[in-house]
Amino acid sequence: MKADIQDNERNLAILQQEAELLGEITAIQESIRAAVINREWTDFEALLGSLKTYSDQFDALEAERTALFACFHAEPRDGTEAGFYALVSRLPEPDRSGLTGAYRNIKLRALRVRMANDSLMTYLNEARATVDIFLKAAFPDRKTGVYSRQGTQISADMRSMVLNQSF
Repeated sequence: MKADIQDNERNLAILQQEAELLGEITAIQESIRAAVINREWTDFEALLGSLKTYSDQFDALEAERTALFACFHAEPRDGTEAGFYALVSRLPEPDRSGLTGAYRNIKLRALRVRMANDSLMTYLNEARATVDIFLKAAFPDRKTGVYSRQGTQISADMRSMVLNQSF
């Protein structure tokens, strides 16, 4: 089965929609970072919900694009699965340049999303480490650790503890 002009146009449209969604996801991630830094937890919850919506839309577009590109896999040249650029190289030049440009745009936007996510995770990990250091300095008696009923040491992270079950 060969790809026709309509498939190429649909692939280009999907790639452009994915790029737009990645732009929206980047903006939401920036808002999430601001909400975390400013401790606006109600905004944080709403932003996570909208991020999930965009993620689901992106997954649906990616599944559709993968199905459209499956027609190229029907004619493997050397029996191995080809990557995007190898598949697009089989197209005429005008179609190829449009698709590769859109794909590069998606790659750049995905890299921006990944970098924003990594910077937020770095901030959260540093904040947690700072709180851990403060708690160890403020409560030196807990420096040796917390032990379970069986006598094994458990991590003293910031989770809830039950002090006494009967009052």
